[in-house]
Amino acid sequence: MRWSCTRCFSSLQLKPRGNLQPTTTIDNHQETILLYRALLRQCTYLPDSAARKYMWLHVRARFCAYQPNVRQHGQIVRRRIKKKEPGQALNDARKALKHLQRANDGHLPNLQGILNRTYGRVGKRSRQLMAQLQAPDIPVDDAAVAELSEQISQDSKGRKKVPQLSDEVLALVKSQIKQDSSRFPGAPLKEIQPGVPAVNSWGRPFPEKRKVNFIKKWHAATLARLMPPLPAPEWDRLQGLSTGNIPWDGPVPRRKLGTNFAVESRHSFDRLAPGHLPHRLTSSTERIVDFGRHDENRTNPHELTPRLMRSLWSQVFQACPRLDWSLEKKQWLVTWGHRGKKADLVLNPQRVLPAELFDGVDDRGKVVPAEVRS
Repeated sequence: MRWSCTRCFSSLQLKPRGNLQPTTTIDNHQETILLYRALLRQCTYLPDSAARKYMWLHVRARFCAYQPNVRQHGQIVRRRIKKKEPGQALNDARKALKHLQRANDGHLPNLQGILNRTYGRVGKRSRQLMAQLQAPDIPVDDAAVAELSEQISQDSKGRKKVPQLSDEVLALVKSQIKQDSSRFPGAPLKEIQPGVPAVNSWGRPFPEKRKVNFIKKWHAATLARLMPPLPAPEWDRLQGLSTGNIPWDGPVPRRKLGTNFAVESRHSFDRLAPGHLPHRLTSSTERIVDFGRHDENRTNPHELTPRLMRSLWSQVFQACPRLDWSLEKKQWLVTWGHRGKKADLVLNPQRVLPAELFDGVDDRGKVVPAEVRS
């Protein structure tokens, strides 16, 4: 079944629970437009330029995925519609809006999550970077073509061969296991090779088919927990931001909230928090949460300062590896990010301080009494 955004959301009827009356009667089509504009506006307020671009494109792609027919170059291009219901899609958009609002207000867990998604530590971009790492090189001769076909060929029974880790991925796995697992989001890596048991629970030899499935499951879990390497230019930029060598541009100034709405006065939501998007409230818990009398996520907002942003970038930078090929050692070298310090605070050992600064202080740094000093 295919539907357009306008036809779908305008025909959807949401009923309140119990005797509660909805606070709005705004139609779903108009709410979808308001949600889309509010999400894009919140993306422009993010304190990181890379996060602003990534989240803006992500929101735009997610809304475009629900448009079945798109006109390109004078022709209608049909798209595959997502299987998610319109009501569930609207709820996800509302949650995403609250997530962006809290990040821009200075709630660190929300802002840290957006930075992790931007730099590919979790989410869609992490899978994209991992897919690029696993992509085979383009064969240049007949020998390379034969080797590639051998890797993807099937066994004698028509099944695909057991997946193997490439040299790049194997070097990355060995290096990540040696690092502190607390710096990585998600579950840590524990094994370099799959521990296939020799016998099953009945003491019989482990079946070959179960071995293949066991290795495939371990392979998928390892790639899901692995931190993909960042491209060199992006890794260098993140290093400069975390150490302070690249100055922060500062918070983006907020635009004033418009007061001239096309909807009626009873559809206005001035009594809600500034920047809060109107939406249907179907339960008393949601009413309490949105009116600020109770907060399910009890995290205090922080003022976004250069020092705070360097700390957030450092946490992300510690989970970002860089993969380089060494011509001397003939192997892949993995370089992990580290918690940096501001360049201005690094002491210069060649700088000579004036002797007047140490008057009245002994060699151990203790203040000398006045009678002893005289």
